Amino acid sequence: MTPARQQVLTLRNDLAELSRLAACIDEFFAPLQPDDQDVLAFQLSLEEVVTNVINHGYRNGGEHRFAVTFSADGDRVTAIVADDAPAFNPLARPEVDINAPLEERPIGGLGIHLVKKLMDEVRYEHRDGRNILTLVRALRRAAP
Repeated sequence: MTPARQQVLTLRNDLAELSRLAACIDEFFAPLQPDDQDVLAFQLSLEEVVTNVINHGYRNGGEHRFAVTFSADGDRVTAIVADDAPAFNPLARPEVDINAPLEERPIGGLGIHLVKKLMDEVRYEHRDGRNILTLVRALRRAAP
C-alpha cells in the first residue's frame, strides 16, 4: 500500500499556468506507479476544470489565485480545485445527450461530461465563498 501523500499547487488565472499544472500532475503521480490511463484521466479532467475556472470564473479581470490540492491514500487519488470565483456548480447542468445531432445540442457541458466519465466520483460544494470541486479516481496501477 502506498503511504498517504498530499501536494498543493497554487495557480493564477492565466492559461499559461496549464503547463505548471501538467508538470505537477506528472510529479505527483510518479511515485504512485499509476497506469498511464490514470494519469491521462487526471490530466484531461484537471485541464478542463482549470481552463473553465480561468476562462469563465474570473470574467471580471484582475489577477486571482486558486488552489489544486492532490492527495493519495492507498489506491485512491483525489484532486480538489478550490477557487473564489462566483458560485457555479458544473454538476447542476443537464446531462449531455451525446447521441443527439450536433446541431440540436446546446453549447457547453461536454467538458464536465468528460470529467464525470473519467473520474469515479465528482462532487461540488460552495463553502466559505469558494467553489470546491472534488475529483476522485481509484488507481488501476501499472502492470509490473
